[in-house]
Amino acid sequence: MRHLVVKNHIVNEANHIEVKKDDRVLRLEEYIGNPIWKNWIYCLSQDTLKEGWIPRSYLKDLDDESILLTDYSSKELHVQVGDVVELKKFINNWAYCIHIKTGQSGWIPLENLASTDF
Repeated sequence: MRHLVVKNHIVNEANHIEVKKDDRVLRLEEYIGNPIWKNWIYCLSQDTLKEGWIPRSYLKDLDDESILLTDYSSKELHVQVGDVVELKKFINNWAYCIHIKTGQSGWIPLENLASTDF
């Protein structure tokens, strides 16, 4: 479904994590803050030592570590007001989208988007 960007999103790649199904991660902290963004866990990949936020529902807990239930990348998508994106999925108030003009993909806060009729 296509959506119109109604608020700019600047990419923060400081903590980009990319993991595959069955990879193991250490859970470092649970997100505390804006309640609409709950159920995010800050993790450390045991294979790459990269850190980033992963949706709680993508993790199966085993003591102090977790196993990924699906492939996941925390890559965010830089967008500006007026851009059009194709929403592929959403979780925890973030949307995974493909930019119609550039073909790039990544996560955008759901609040930055509005449904369109085109």
